[in-house]
Amino acid sequence: MDIINRGSTELARRKKRKRSGEHKNLFSIYKSEKTLKDYMFYLNKFLNYTYEGGGPIKGEEIVQLMTEITKEDVEDYIYHLVEEKEMKKTSVNKIISALKSLYKEVEKHGHENPTKFIPLLKTTRHNFDNVLKISASDIQEILDKYDVVDDKSYRNRMILYTLFYTGMRSQELLDMKYSNIIKRENEYVVKIEKTKSGREQYKPLHNACMDKLKTYRKYMENLYSMNEDEMEDSYVFAGTGGTDKKLSYSALYNIVQDMGKLIDKDISPHNIRHAVATELSLNGADLVEIRDFLGHADTKVTEIYINAKSILEKRALEKLPELR
Repeated sequence: MDIINRGSTELARRKKRKRSGEHKNLFSIYKSEKTLKDYMFYLNKFLNYTYEGGGPIKGEEIVQLMTEITKEDVEDYIYHLVEEKEMKKTSVNKIISALKSLYKEVEKHGHENPTKFIPLLKTTRHNFDNVLKISASDIQEILDKYDVVDDKSYRNRMILYTLFYTGMRSQELLDMKYSNIIKRENEYVVKIEKTKSGREQYKPLHNACMDKLKTYRKYMENLYSMNEDEMEDSYVFAGTGGTDKKLSYSALYNIVQDMGKLIDKDISPHNIRHAVATELSLNGADLVEIRDFLGHADTKVTEIYINAKSILEKRALEKLPELR
């Protein structure tokens, strides 16, 4: 059944009564706090749409309410998001994927999974405009235009360097402490303790990045009059109030947004990660190398950057003069 093109048929919103139930900790599989937080946000929005009452849903209610949901409830909500809220299909697919993941865990405990046969919405191929939004030359232009006037602007500049040279996810960058930077023989690596998959990962540090991080660390040591041991337990990119305070994601996002404005581009931290992958592909890195560097679970996620490379190479054709 096409859950989007329903003609003139009007769908009535189902009314259900909230009932309390024993909360079960079914979602411990999610090692990433951000992933679980995002998924529970989508779930709460869905449950509040389906049930009467509104407002935040208590923890002990969630599983009980989830088990009373039907496939038709899910289809109704998707129709609401696309036709009434006019959300982009890519955004709706994020919500569908989140619900599918959560219900998969509920299904393991013997409950029905109303999302099991709900397909993702068909969309156009990957949004290459987003993947190709920013390049290494764009990042260099930002660095050329960004003035360092104090410790905060110095930190922001180092954030951009580190995002580019490591391809880190936002949360991985925010969690990084100096103790996570490890020297092995003559090389440095970053130990990422909380990856999206929940597994530890070691990421090599480019020499140019490491040199800049050493200089930045020495600057912070002098600024806060800290010794070696105190610095080891400090966040590399701290927020307001001292080096023991982690920078928030919203602050990181705003920092990158403000930097993008220097070159009239609307960018996010994840766009920097896209730029890293695309530059690796353009410079000869293969699919597996890019996958391992970025920490993707499989090569399907990485394939978009190989496709992006072919698009960029075709764009290069436009720079050739026309022959007469």
